[in-house]
Amino acid sequence: MLNTISFKHNTTQILNILKNEVVFSLALILAIITSFFSFPKIEYIDFKVLFTLFNLMIIVGAFKDMKALDKIAIRLLTKFNNSRKISFILIFLTFFSSMLITNDVALITFVPLALIVSKRAKLNPMKLVIFQTLAANIGCALTPMGSPQNLFIFSYYKLTAFEFLEIMLPFVILGAIWLFILNLTQKNRKLDFNLDNVVIENKQTLLIFFALFLFILLSVFNIINYKLATMITILAVILLN
Repeated sequence: MLNTISFKHNTTQILNILKNEVVFSLALILAIITSFFSFPKIEYIDFKVLFTLFNLMIIVGAFKDMKALDKIAIRLLTKFNNSRKISFILIFLTFFSSMLITNDVALITFVPLALIVSKRAKLNPMKLVIFQTLAANIGCALTPMGSPQNLFIFSYYKLTAFEFLEIMLPFVILGAIWLFILNLTQKNRKLDFNLDNVVIENKQTLLIFFALFLFILLSVFNIINYKLATMITILAVILLN
């Protein structure tokens, strides 16, 4: 009896998760259906992309945990005192950071900051968050590590860094100009607010993670082997955190 109740409870939980994760559920169903027509093979998995993403996510997680990105953002924001300049900083912080730390992480990092700033300055954050979303998706297009899709395309077609940049640069420049124009259309207000200072407790560890980040970028551009980068990343994390 207890086993039956437990089974029903677990089944209900799984179904609730699948209902809430619509995209995942659809992808899973389609993957199962297509596997009958084209049987999955180990060759279909691009291990370089997966391991490189793994490495990047670990380093970005370390940066977030140590509040390094918050420190940079707040230092820049405290130097400006009107809404248009603040909006410009937040938009282009998201734009440029997405090139290195992926579009998702850039939004996760800087949208909360935009909401805090908007609340303290009594501004409506809706347009700013929309502009940040545009900025993240435009900015990330410039580099292979800007998004998982970029990394896959870069790896699958065996592009050089120059070829990738040459293809994407016109789009990114046009996007940056459009973001600048959009920001100019916003009403300008003088602001007066304080942001809590962020203290980085272990700067030496941060420097090591930054060096590791540069090392991983070398693996993205095939200068060093991604397997070596993965082993060093895992070892560093085990020793440091």
